[in-house]
Amino acid sequence: MIHTICSYFFSFMLYSFAGWVIETLLFLIRDKKVVKRGFLFGPICPIYGTGAVFCTAVLYGRVNNIFLVFICGLLLCGSLEYITHFVMEKCFHAMWWDYSTRRFNIKGRVYLNGLLIFGAGSTIIIKLLQPLVFKLINIIPNAVLYSICFALYSVLIIDFAATIENLKGGIRMLQNLQNSIIESTQKGVDLTEEQIESVKKHVVESKYAKKLSASLNDNNSVLSRMKSQHPDFTIDKYKAVLDIILDKPIESKRRKDIKLYGNGDDDNTQNTAEAE
Repeated sequence: MIHTICSYFFSFMLYSFAGWVIETLLFLIRDKKVVKRGFLFGPICPIYGTGAVFCTAVLYGRVNNIFLVFICGLLLCGSLEYITHFVMEKCFHAMWWDYSTRRFNIKGRVYLNGLLIFGAGSTIIIKLLQPLVFKLINIIPNAVLYSICFALYSVLIIDFAATIENLKGGIRMLQNLQNSIIESTQKGVDLTEEQIESVKKHVVESKYAKKLSASLNDNNSVLSRMKSQHPDFTIDKYKAVLDIILDKPIESKRRKDIKLYGNGDDDNTQNTAEAE
């Protein structure tokens, strides 16, 4: 039992590292620069390892028909990607990828071309790669295999804890920033444009905004890495907060049905009334 668990965990780490290498190379070819991929600080993409191990546990040695392996791999990995997106969205109020602009997508979480790639990848893993991985594992002495897995597991747990704490720290800063905005706006009922600009200035210069800005500029922070690695990454729950800080007034949307008190229009109105 211990050998089986270590075999699958070793496979998980191997495929996670391979996925990280593949994504890094793809971005290097496309963008001509090295972009660190992955949710964690370490050089792994766990979703690749999870998908590979999931398919291996369900399909390896049980499904021999290549077409069925393709279909089952497509469904298994597609479900995993959808569930991962859903859970991370609910836990962190954020999304790391968005396929809503792609054809045949489901709520932007999965799309057809990606599913076809999953099916092809699953077929390659089950029919070609996993037999080689199991042969490699069988060559390694049990004591050495157990030591390697224990060391990798320890590092992985520390990486997960540090990453989640870092990300939650960023979310907490946004929450504090949101509370600062609400507190500032509640001081007045009818805010003029000058007062709104004053509130925005107060928020931008607040310690929470400065912490958030420092976090985004820190290459080692999760928020900064998400921003550079995943262009589609958004924090939807607090998007309105960032819009208030960064957005500029749109004159075309200014109300025309009522005058703005304090901008001089009321004097013109009074002169017009006196003339009449």
